[in-house]
Amino acid sequence: MKKQSYLKGAFILVLANGLVKVIGALFKIPLANIIHEEGMAIFSTAYNLYACMFVIATAGLPVAVSKMVSASLAKNNYNETKKIFRAALTLLMLIGLAGTIVLILGARIFAVQMVNSPSSYLSIIAISPAIFFVSVLSAFRGYFQGFSDMLPTALSEVAEALGKLIIGLLLAYILLPTGIENGAAGAVLGVTAGTFLGCIVMFVTYVTRKNKMSLNGPTAIYDPQTGSTRKIFIELAKLAVPITIGAAVTSLTNVIDVVMIRQRLQTISITQEIYTALTEFYGLSPIDVTIGKLMTIKPSEILYGAYSGFAIPLFNLPPTIIMSLSMSVVPFISGAFATNNKPEVKKLSESTLRITILFSVPCAIGLSVLSEPILTAVYNNARASSMLILLAYAVIFVSLVSVSTAMLQGIGRVMIPVRNMVIGGVVKIITNYILIAIPTMNIGGAPISTVLCYCVIAILNLISVKRIMGANLSPSSFVFRPAIAGGIMGVGAYFAYQMSAKFLNIAPLSLLITFTPQNSPVTPLPSGIRLRVIIALGIAIIAAVLIYGVAIFILKLVKREDVLMMPKGKSLVKILDKFKLLS
Repeated sequence: MKKQSYLKGAFILVLANGLVKVIGALFKIPLANIIHEEGMAIFSTAYNLYACMFVIATAGLPVAVSKMVSASLAKNNYNETKKIFRAALTLLMLIGLAGTIVLILGARIFAVQMVNSPSSYLSIIAISPAIFFVSVLSAFRGYFQGFSDMLPTALSEVAEALGKLIIGLLLAYILLPTGIENGAAGAVLGVTAGTFLGCIVMFVTYVTRKNKMSLNGPTAIYDPQTGSTRKIFIELAKLAVPITIGAAVTSLTNVIDVVMIRQRLQTISITQEIYTALTEFYGLSPIDVTIGKLMTIKPSEILYGAYSGFAIPLFNLPPTIIMSLSMSVVPFISGAFATNNKPEVKKLSESTLRITILFSVPCAIGLSVLSEPILTAVYNNARASSMLILLAYAVIFVSLVSVSTAMLQGIGRVMIPVRNMVIGGVVKIITNYILIAIPTMNIGGAPISTVLCYCVIAILNLISVKRIMGANLSPSSFVFRPAIAGGIMGVGAYFAYQMSAKFLNIAPLSLLITFTPQNSPVTPLPSGIRLRVIIALGIAIIAAVLIYGVAIFILKLVKREDVLMMPKGKSLVKILDKFKLLS
């Protein structure tokens, strides 16, 4: 099979992830409006537990499969790639089955005893089979990615998202009249249905492409003595276990988040300010809130639902697309490292980190500055704007963590990200514990702890990348100039929105951060006013894109080697060189 170029593979995944995110928005936006904050808290509780089990079951093995297949192809040993795939598929099926059983048997313990959210029980049961299906999917994805073929992964991701959208929304709508718990469980069941559909698409793709995935050249090796299945299992475990541990640390931290946020919120004594915020701003019944007493389950569910159901999905958009770079870079760095091509490893590392910075900085600043109109446009609910203003900056650090972890894994230094994630997880737990219990801070402690957590991990990872891979991460190119370009863009976006708002006769942009708001929320808005907000937001985004595009070229942030790696890169370089825009 003809290998796709690194950026071509990344581009395919970026397009797929963009489509998946659009489909995801079409799922999450109406879902949030159907089941509201309380239902989203239930949905998020089940989904975060599933995500934890999913990471433990599948995080390391697809990367290990990709790395081993890529290394075998570099040696033209096709027979070994088939053995690796069979071994991985068997192992992942067993792991997926075990994960599903554990989730079903432990559902009541987690929902009732650990999270103190009995209404989450049905949702946890509904999502448990997804562990098995996504484990099978992971084996196929790792195999195809080892061939640097990202199209099957892209197709399965889109199919998975469509299954979740159609079945999840339909079941949530049908079951909601029978209770909020049933409505949330129906939405979660859509996730399971999506993974099943993704499995079918991936299997059909594999069958139709199987015969093409062979090496027919004169150097192809079909050695029947190559690597025994037992040896392959051992090699997979050596590569996968440390990666899984590292990924599990982050995922387990998110589960701890689910538990800690509720528990720490329930240690807060209700003040007059919190009472007003919960009843006036969040619309909670005064029956559920008493001044002088501790916060009960329902208010904590409402606050957690606003954070997890409205702020988190928007925050997750850019890092998910950046993951495309991570998945694409692993086999290429592995191949270069396997052939001791250190200059290529260094070049790929610097280029990928540069692209990550250039993409994540404007996303973070734009998401923060325009948080209120973005939430209004997407959900017609801006109650999470203060949370998103802060949380948005974690986009930069999460993106860097994703890519730098993939790089270190690609050269076999899999324990370094594990150590760094443990340190970051400890930071998150400590800051969560302290900040959330402060009455004026309450739910605001969660986004702050997330930013600090990933900032620590990113810094530690980049230090290791610089030391081990020789990457030149100069502060000017990777910190100061991107920050200046992003800052100019943020100011431009702010004023563009303010001028548009004045012209369209809507409320100006507010960047006030408060977690005990005393006034009724400005949303939901009538459809006519909301449309004007969307228009103003569109103008601000267009202005931001143009300003940032000009700024990165003026500041010489785009390198010639980055452009050359793109499709039609030579032609683009000639055009850009005429204007002396490349450094």
